[in-house]
Amino acid sequence: MSHHHLVVDLGGVLFRFHHAHRLQRLAAAFSLAPDRVDELLWRSGFSSDSDSGRYTDAAEVRDRIRAVTGFAGSDELLDTSWCSAFSPDHSVRDVLELHRGSRSLTLFTNNGPLEEEVLPRLYPEMFDGFGQLLFSYRLGHRKPDPAAFDAASKRLGASPDEVLFIDDSPANIEAARTLGWTALRFRGPQTIEQAGCH
Repeated sequence: MSHHHLVVDLGGVLFRFHHAHRLQRLAAAFSLAPDRVDELLWRSGFSSDSDSGRYTDAAEVRDRIRAVTGFAGSDELLDTSWCSAFSPDHSVRDVLELHRGSRSLTLFTNNGPLEEEVLPRLYPEMFDGFGQLLFSYRLGHRKPDPAAFDAASKRLGASPDEVLFIDDSPANIEAARTLGWTALRFRGPQTIEQAGCH
């Protein structure tokens, strides 16, 4: 059966991902050490909880970040600092458009409501052409949990053999293949070109 759905990851595929840069930006905004920011917002489980659906909207995430860090600045500074880990890779976006063929294009990412609200606002051109944006917090599960892939399949209305999936995480690729998705590990725009042959 041909692959009717091309599903790609956000951080590490459509966008370059730089967590250390984000920690530096947040540290400057919060007047805290980067390691302290990492402790409060990542090692504490907060970011994972956000990705898993514990917080229902971006405002709730902002409120929680402010409560934990004492940040009293603007939403704009908070939003841009939080999302500064992501920088758009326009070469990937261009190659996706060239090689997607007639397949629907879907984003499937482990991220929460703040990223869902802010990133399309900051980089609208990167999200053009996507039929669905599947953020993990809406699915209630994060990759590589099989439940996340099951939920994504249901949202797509697709059987596993109709899906071609591109992600940079070996664990996510393995989970997708176990569930019957065709999966390619992203190693650069050439992976998208290879996808055009499937």
